[in-house]
Amino acid sequence: MTSNLRAAARSLRRVIPAGAVATAAALPLLVPSPAQATTADAQVYVWATGVNVRACPETSAACPPISGAQIGRRYVTAFCQRQGSAVVDGPYRNNWWVQVNAGGPIGWISAVYIRGGDNDQPVPGLSTDSFCQ
Repeated sequence: MTSNLRAAARSLRRVIPAGAVATAAALPLLVPSPAQATTADAQVYVWATGVNVRACPETSAACPPISGAQIGRRYVTAFCQRQGSAVVDGPYRNNWWVQVNAGGPIGWISAVYIRGGDNDQPVPGLSTDSFCQ
């Protein structure tokens, strides 16, 4: 390797770590976390796996699950909640439904599968706006 190539390689090694540190420091500012939700929406944690996302807040045949839309064990964006048909899973029961966007189609999941709250109660801190779409 010639001396010019060696000098260039040394310079490059000094620049890359500095750039990597700057990028790593800025990354938390660029990627929203659940604690940084806007006032128009919130982040909620879905504790179960394979939770069906539905087009409306009920389990009737008139409102089947959205094809291929299942979520689980992660934070999702929640917009609002309203009452619908009751869902029971083990000791949990709830007639509240939460409108969510989990990176796919926007739809509804039962509040039974949202961390926090009590049986047949809305999810704390999430709008109960009767005009949610």
